[in-house]
Amino acid sequence: MKRLAGLVFAALVWIIAAAHIGSPNVVFDGLAGPYAVRVVVRPPEVVPGLADVIVRTDAADAQRVSIRPVFWRTGARGAPTGDVLAPVPGQSRVYSGQLWLMAYGAYSVYVTVEGTRGSGTAIVPVSSFATGRLALPGGLGAILVVLGVVLVAGLLTIIHAAAGESLVDPGQTPDRAIRQRAKTVTFVAAPLLALAIFGGAKWWSSEDLAYRRHLFGSPSAEASFSVDAHHRTLHLTVRDTTAFRSIIAPVVPDHGKMMHLFLVGRSGAQTVAHLHPVETDSLTFTTEVPWIQAGRYLLFGDIALENGLSLTVTNRIEVPAAPGEVTPFDADDSWDRTHVVTPLVGSVARPLAGGAFTMTWAGTNAPFAAATPVDLRFTVRDTDGNVVPLHPYLGMAAHAIVVRDDGSVFIHLHPMGTFPMVAQQAFALRDRGDTNSAGRLNAATLAPADMSSMTVPGEVSFPYEFPRPGRYRVWVQVKPADRVLTGMFDVDVR
Repeated sequence: MKRLAGLVFAALVWIIAAAHIGSPNVVFDGLAGPYAVRVVVRPPEVVPGLADVIVRTDAADAQRVSIRPVFWRTGARGAPTGDVLAPVPGQSRVYSGQLWLMAYGAYSVYVTVEGTRGSGTAIVPVSSFATGRLALPGGLGAILVVLGVVLVAGLLTIIHAAAGESLVDPGQTPDRAIRQRAKTVTFVAAPLLALAIFGGAKWWSSEDLAYRRHLFGSPSAEASFSVDAHHRTLHLTVRDTTAFRSIIAPVVPDHGKMMHLFLVGRSGAQTVAHLHPVETDSLTFTTEVPWIQAGRYLLFGDIALENGLSLTVTNRIEVPAAPGEVTPFDADDSWDRTHVVTPLVGSVARPLAGGAFTMTWAGTNAPFAAATPVDLRFTVRDTDGNVVPLHPYLGMAAHAIVVRDDGSVFIHLHPMGTFPMVAQQAFALRDRGDTNSAGRLNAATLAPADMSSMTVPGEVSFPYEFPRPGRYRVWVQVKPADRVLTGMFDVDVR
C-alpha cells in the first residue's frame, strides 16, 4: 500500500511539476530601475506557447512598459525586440500582454519601464517546459465528430458519383452495369477510407504519446541513509526523470548553498526541517539530519543551475531513528516541530519556539482565491507586543515554504518573489559578458554579500499565487535574535 501511494504521488508530480512543484507561475516584487513593479508570469502548459505577463507599477510617472523573452543561450543580444504592454481596462497602472516561449529551458522575461525618471529593467527568470496537455472542449469535440461523419459521407458520395453518373452523358440515366460498378467501387473504397482514418488515429496517438513522454517532470532524488553512533547522514543522487535532459548545466550556490533541502513530516507532529547539503560529486549531495523524529517525510530540494534554471527535486523518504545526538552539518540548518495548528487569520498570534517572540498574520482577512495574486504578510513581535527587527537569514529578510496538504504543491518563497536570486544574477552576468574563457560564469561574482550585521523591519511580505483550491500549510522562517525561528499557519484556498 505504501509503495502504491508513492507511485501515485510520483505520477501526480510528473503531471503537474514545474520549477517548483505544482506552482509554475512566477511572481516578482522589486524594482525596474527607479520604478517599483509587481510582475506575474504565467508560463504556457505547452511549448512553444504563449506566456501571460501582468505588470503592476506604483509609479505615477511610468509611461511605457515593454517585455522581452530572453533565452539563456542567446542572451539579451539575441532576443527579439520588446513588446509594449497594453493598460488593463479599469485598473490603474496595470499592464498585460503575452510572450512566445519557443524552446525548453531557462528563460527570463525582461520588463522595461520608461517614464520621466528614465528607464529601468527587471529580470524575471522563468522555466519553460511542457507541463500538460490542452484539453479539447466537449462541444468542439462533438462538432468535429459531426463534421467528420459529414466529410466521410460526402467523400463516399463523390466516389460513387465518379464511378457511376460521371461516366454517362448529361441528362442520361446510368444503366444497370454502371450502377453496379459504382456500388462495387464505393464498397471497396469504404474499408480503404476506414483504414486511412484508423491509420491517422494511430499516428495521432503515437504523436500524443511522444509528446507526453516529453512532459517535464521534477528530477528525482534517490535517497539513502548511513547511521552510526553520532551521524545520521542523508545521501541524495539527483537524476533527470524526463526523456530530454533538463539538467544541462552545473549546480551553482543560491544564498551560498548548493541545495536548499526541506523535509516535511507526514505523520504525528507537524515537522519541517530546512537543511543545506553539499555537493560531493556532480549531482550527488550529502547532509546530516539532526533533531527530527524518525518517520515518513516528503523531501523537496531546490537547486539552481548556471544557465539560470531552477529546479526542485522530490521524493518520499523514511527517516531512520538517530542513535544519539547528531550535530547539524550547516550552521544555517533549522527546524520546527509542533502539534498546534494556527489558522491564517488576523489577530491570531503564533508563539515561536523559546517563547520570546510571536508571529501574526498581517494580511487581508478576505477569503483566499486560487490563481489570484496575494501578499502573504506577517509581523514578528516580542512579548510586549513591539515589532522587532530581524537579522537576514541566508541573505533574505525571511523565507517561507508553502505545501498543499496532499504534497502536490511545494514552493520556496522570498520577499522578492518565487525564484532564486542567483537565476537573476546568471542572466545579468551573461548579458554583460562576465564569464571565463570557457563561457562559464565566474564563481566569485555569484558569492552572496555579507549581510550578517544588518537588520531589517519585523514586517515581512511574500508575493504569491496559490495555484488551485485546497488546504495549504505555510511555514515562515525569520531570525529575530541569534537563531532561526519558524511560524506555521494553515490556510484554505477556494
